Amino acid sequence: MRRGGIGLLLAFLVLLALGQFAPDLGMASFYLVLLGSVCFWIAQATSWNLLSGYSGYFSFGQAAYVGVGAYTTAVLTGRHGVSFFYTVPIAAVLCGLLSLGIGAVAFRLGSLRGEIFALLTLAVPFILAAFARINRSIDGGQGTTLPLPEYPDALGSFQQFQYLLALVVAAIAVGVAFVVQHTRSGSALAAIHDNEDVAEVLGVPTFRYKMLAIVASGVLGGVAGSVYALQIGFVTVESVFGLTIPLFVIVMGVLGGRSHWLGPVIGAVLIVTLQDRLSSYGLDEWNAIFLGAILVVLVATAPDGLYARIRARPLTALVAFVVVFGVLFTLNVWGETLDWIVAGLLAAALAAIVRGLRRKPAPPPPSAASPVDTPAMPDEDSGQPEIGPVLVECRGVAKYFGGVHALEDVSLDIRAGELIGLVGPNGSGKTTLVNLLSAATRPTKGTIRIDGHDITKLPPHRIAHVGLARTYQIPRPFDSMTVRDNVATAIMFGRTPMSLRQARPLAEQHLATVALDHLADVRPGRLNLHQRQLLEIARAIASDPKVLLLDEALAGLNPAEIDNAVRVVRRIHRSGITIVIVEHLLRVLNQLATRIVVLDRGTCLADGDPQTVMSDPAVVRAYLGKQAHV
Repeated sequence: MRRGGIGLLLAFLVLLALGQFAPDLGMASFYLVLLGSVCFWIAQATSWNLLSGYSGYFSFGQAAYVGVGAYTTAVLTGRHGVSFFYTVPIAAVLCGLLSLGIGAVAFRLGSLRGEIFALLTLAVPFILAAFARINRSIDGGQGTTLPLPEYPDALGSFQQFQYLLALVVAAIAVGVAFVVQHTRSGSALAAIHDNEDVAEVLGVPTFRYKMLAIVASGVLGGVAGSVYALQIGFVTVESVFGLTIPLFVIVMGVLGGRSHWLGPVIGAVLIVTLQDRLSSYGLDEWNAIFLGAILVVLVATAPDGLYARIRARPLTALVAFVVVFGVLFTLNVWGETLDWIVAGLLAAALAAIVRGLRRKPAPPPPSAASPVDTPAMPDEDSGQPEIGPVLVECRGVAKYFGGVHALEDVSLDIRAGELIGLVGPNGSGKTTLVNLLSAATRPTKGTIRIDGHDITKLPPHRIAHVGLARTYQIPRPFDSMTVRDNVATAIMFGRTPMSLRQARPLAEQHLATVALDHLADVRPGRLNLHQRQLLEIARAIASDPKVLLLDEALAGLNPAEIDNAVRVVRRIHRSGITIVIVEHLLRVLNQLATRIVVLDRGTCLADGDPQTVMSDPAVVRAYLGKQAHV
């Protein structure tokens, strides 16, 4: 992080000096105007990426923040004589409140995700545009002109002043994105991007971090819009509330890459300079065609963006740029310096993409190809943990889905140190009970207590902090993270919050517990089913739970993998964690369980030690059939 921060600071200082000493360097005002435009789009693309790139909530509402920021400055300075410098923080506050309102509505309603959220954000600038057009005190269809503000003479010409303002705003936006990505906020947003429900259950307060992202996006977008009003001088509804702004920032974000703070910067520089060169040759009408073609090619060949391709092949990109720029500079038969730079940038991007297509993906490691290669866990005989006081209490718990009674009047106590097998026929309510305990869904009636805390109305992340963790029938890892960072995320947002740097060494220990430490640097997509199940378990215990819910963690495994998983579960139990395991394999439960609870048709049919329960005639009829071989 320190090296990236120093590089970012040096780049800002160089660009600041370039603007300040532009006349001494013989730089034409045109270049300052172009650089100011680049800075505006960097700020907009970066602010959009804070929400849509980092968290995955795709927004079409960027024009709302630009419009509110631009009209705040235009109306206050042009019609009320307020100093430009006072209007910028006012624009920031108004856009912050607007984004706060959008987030409060959208994020409180769990159904507003994906395309529904995108449509909601698309509607906002349309509404604001209509309001501005009919309101004469704002626009009234006439547009609003900005007077030239007073500024210190030391800042040079007006073009220099505009450029420096845009540069400062862009630097702040990129700096915020950089800090967010390298802190707990970045890890939280990445987890939300990959699987929001899992992130919440692991202890990530998803609503809080989504609100942080959307407010930061709104404030930065509004401040950049305020400076943009000064750049264009005459603000109209079409110039700030139209679809051009959201479409451009989306193209820039996708082109550069949405997973890294530098992606939108790359996309903005490439798009703005390319557009400028097309305009200089009288090809303005081709702008949309070129942008559309670039987007189509990129989505098909490099969906992860240019940053990822250039980072993987920096030398290829650098050589392509130097060769193309050098040849054009030496021959000097076409264009000017800016044309050569743009041609070099395009060549670098194309070379990185083509080289990436030609290079075959690396084969998976042997351990990802064969379950035999996952080291078996040694059996450790450290004795069973002592049975302690009641840790989980369910009283009269019921869950109805319309007319379907998934659970009905379930009362259950789970004591510290127990390893309970939860069994029953398909549809008996086992997973529903696990979902109720982890707050993935709410009970229709009844109460649930964990360690004395009533969790019936608590959000899932609060329940994780009380001391409960779970796995899923189908593994749900964070695919954009390494195996190590999957586990580190659970540690960061567990009962003892810490930074990613502090969490990674501890993550190694939890991976060693399940014998996955040799795969710490790979992505979950390269793991087989058994290894993904073990990753689920490692991530769950990393949150330091008192109670661990294993929902069919052995499903789909072969006998050798099952035996290894049994050793892992036994080792975790002996560490003092109370476990509830949902499982159909009776031989596994006979090896592990200290007690078995049987559900049938949503009610508790039997509860006791394994031999007693499995010989119960009611259990045999409901679950095992006429004969039982246990």
